[in-house]
Amino acid sequence: MTAPDLTDGAGGKGSANGGGPAADPCGWTLPRKVSIGDLGPLGESISEHNGQAVAVKPLTDHPGWLAKLYRQDQHPDDASRLDLLISAPGTLPEADRAALYTGTCWPTARIHEPGNPAVGCVIPVAPEHYRSELRRGTFSERRFVEVDWLAKSDDSIRGIGLPSPGAKGRLAACRRLTELAAILETLGLVYSDWSFSNAFWSPDQHSVYLIDVDGCQPEKMPDLHQPNWADPLTPQGTDADKYTDRYRLGLLVAKCMTGQRDARVFHTIAGSPWGEQPAASEVLLDMLLATDREQRPSAAQLRQALNGGPYLRAMPRPTRTELPPLAPIVQAPTSTERAEKKKPVPKPTGKTSKPEDTTQEGWVLVLILAAIVILVLAAHH
Repeated sequence: MTAPDLTDGAGGKGSANGGGPAADPCGWTLPRKVSIGDLGPLGESISEHNGQAVAVKPLTDHPGWLAKLYRQDQHPDDASRLDLLISAPGTLPEADRAALYTGTCWPTARIHEPGNPAVGCVIPVAPEHYRSELRRGTFSERRFVEVDWLAKSDDSIRGIGLPSPGAKGRLAACRRLTELAAILETLGLVYSDWSFSNAFWSPDQHSVYLIDVDGCQPEKMPDLHQPNWADPLTPQGTDADKYTDRYRLGLLVAKCMTGQRDARVFHTIAGSPWGEQPAASEVLLDMLLATDREQRPSAAQLRQALNGGPYLRAMPRPTRTELPPLAPIVQAPTSTERAEKKKPVPKPTGKTSKPEDTTQEGWVLVLILAAIVILVLAAHH
């Protein structure tokens, strides 16, 4: 029997980062530009044909590292773009550089070969503490936990064998998400792919780990429209930019903070009296509902609000669209209603008489019987 998919429709990109201990980027001993031959033998693919990658393979001679190999139809500028990403952490303050290396699978070397300057890149293996034993019914599987699960109730999370995050755990994970987003925005990089399947979540450490960051591009990039993640102010066919990132980041944080994933999340955010983060709901609503995309608050402003700081607008409060309408809640039937539904239904007799007609027929029958009795008594006398 095949085990059920424990990701609950969340995607499954976790396999792209293999298993085993995370490597410190300072442990990468080879140059920032390497050939396939420089890397030594590659292990069996742990992921294939996932997005822009044709395969992700462990480096046998370099434990803790993976070769992410691209399709052959990559953009001609990908080599220079990868070089920019690889060198970018060196421009950051030490704390931000450490956060980027520990919280993402940041590329550390570009792989090239004759005639192809961007065969792929070298990325670290995701830390083991992002794996957990997930169970559903009699099935159990150890795998990476995607941040998708934070967009569910605590009861649902406990139902697969994970500890419930509670408000503090959700807040801690969302702080990490916004910290990473703020660093990317500082670097002038567009990620665009903020969604459930592109980040892992550690229920024990309440941290997150962003994957597929080697696809980041400076200033803008083609906008990949994903179901339920489309930016209403970024028309289809136009590029994604930092304002698109702000919308999708706000949407992801809102869903993870509330444990909801439908239109109800907007109403929950609007009515959230977060005592220690009083500005957070205002920032999120401006990110999600501002009618002018360029007035969306930055990732740094959301990060500050989630850390209990104020929301300091650089301009007047933006106008917002209305909250999306809520679908009616269908209440589950009560035990009495379920019992009533289980009662046998009498078979139709073909009669269409109303209840009062049946009562009249009963009285007529009684009178006939009474008349017969009187006639019998009279005959005896």
